[in-house]
Amino acid sequence: MAYVALYRQWRPQDFDNLIGQEHISITLKNALVTDRIAHAYLFAGPRGTGKTSTAKILAKALNCVHGPTATPCNKCPNCERITAGTSMDVFEIDAASNRGIDEIRDLREAVKFAPVDGRYKVYIIDEVHMLTTEAFNALLKTLEEPPSHVVFVLATTEPHKIPATIHSRCQRYDFRRIAVSEIERRLADVTASCGLNATAEALHLIAVHADGGLRDALSVLDQCTALDEATITAEAVRSLLGLVGHEWVWKLTDLMADHNAAGVLLALDELVNLGKDVRQVLLELALHSRSLMLFKAAPEVTSVEMYSEDRKILAAQSAKFSHDELIKMIQGLQAAANEAKWAVEPRITAEMALLAISRRATGDDLDALAGRVAALEAALAAGGPKKIVRLEPEQKPQPKPADNLREDDRPAKGGKSQPQPEPVMTEEPSQPAGPINLDAQATWDEVLKDLLTSGKRSVHACVSQGQLVGLTDNQANVQFSSAFAKERSEKDDYRAIIEKILSHILNRSVKLNCSLVTAGRSKEAAPPPPAAGGDEKHPALNQAIKMFGGKVIKQEKNEGDK
Repeated sequence: MAYVALYRQWRPQDFDNLIGQEHISITLKNALVTDRIAHAYLFAGPRGTGKTSTAKILAKALNCVHGPTATPCNKCPNCERITAGTSMDVFEIDAASNRGIDEIRDLREAVKFAPVDGRYKVYIIDEVHMLTTEAFNALLKTLEEPPSHVVFVLATTEPHKIPATIHSRCQRYDFRRIAVSEIERRLADVTASCGLNATAEALHLIAVHADGGLRDALSVLDQCTALDEATITAEAVRSLLGLVGHEWVWKLTDLMADHNAAGVLLALDELVNLGKDVRQVLLELALHSRSLMLFKAAPEVTSVEMYSEDRKILAAQSAKFSHDELIKMIQGLQAAANEAKWAVEPRITAEMALLAISRRATGDDLDALAGRVAALEAALAAGGPKKIVRLEPEQKPQPKPADNLREDDRPAKGGKSQPQPEPVMTEEPSQPAGPINLDAQATWDEVLKDLLTSGKRSVHACVSQGQLVGLTDNQANVQFSSAFAKERSEKDDYRAIIEKILSHILNRSVKLNCSLVTAGRSKEAAPPPPAAGGDEKHPALNQAIKMFGGKVIKQEKNEGDK
């Protein structure tokens, strides 16, 4: 006889052997005892948790010669045929390959015929979410009012894809993930009954890797029996499943905690050379980081399943990380694992993630930064008097006496000597340093940023031509390179906007003082000198000169001009 896989040999045959789904088995047994059998059921839950097995048990309970009963005998012809999959009254339909409207139309025609051997015709539609929209619509009426001898059982791993119209016509049962301890007990029973030798650690690894699915656990155990070893060990399971192992995960975690980037890279390289999948490395590190986070948050809780059960390791390693660091580690590792799934070279993704964790900022660095921020906030709140200091103007060589001047050093005939620029008024913080000790460039950058974010782009275009050169207790000195930008900024509307932003940033009332800088010197904008000969100019020309600067040059007429 051909070999039968373990998960098929050990499929539960009655409600009492249904593992981890007591809430469902009790409800269905009571419905059978009280003769409250629904015409349609929806079984939803993760893979390998017993949805199809429960559907077959329900079919046997309905068609057993002693039934309907909550305890099918599994010995009568009807039960034996259902167990063997040869019953003419139980139909298993794979919706993934029979998802079209034509198949559902055939089903609607078939349900009209009476059962052959039992009392009910049971239609088990697996992965029902794969049906097309048209197929669901064709099934609606039959599902709502089937013949009295028909029971539908719809099974799915993605119930959110089922239309609400189907949901409303079914009794829904949600299957839970099976606990690791229950899977371990079931595996121990299977190994004992089959005469297999397996260590407790090996069974625990299989149960954890199964992720709540008993069928997956039995498949892995079945695969382990093919190993040429007398006893199934944890090392054999790790090798078979490609698991990294606790020792390597603990080592990598210690290296990252110690900021040992070189050690992390060497350890990862060794794992790659051993044939380990880098994505599996990231996933197991994320699971261990989760264990550290849970232990650090609630060390007294022992009922939550963790990747590592060694509480000494959990206590020692969780003390090396803060809670925020563990959260960022988990986020980074999971993001890297998702990226590595599609990356051309996943090793690069893993190296970047592990280096980022190894070179993270330490708690001491964060504490020092928090202290500096607190000191700055205290200084801002305290304020402090400021004093105005007159800076000497830029030193220029003194002119020589007129008799000693060269021809090109002499002033133009009839011209006037250029006036010396006035000294620039700046500010200097007094002791102790207060708010005006802030960097002027940073403050001005904040003003420009605020103008952009608030949508005042026209104001920004004008103000960006200026530069904040000094701050006093109640005055901000801004130099402009453009006369127009200075004049416009001094208008009441622009002035009010700028002063409001400065006052908000500096936390005090500030007045705006604008000046014009030309050829590296700062001076107050002055009206242009009158034209030679005192000629009056047109008002529009006067305004243009005031806005843009410059002077008027009179064009001499030629003798031929009229």
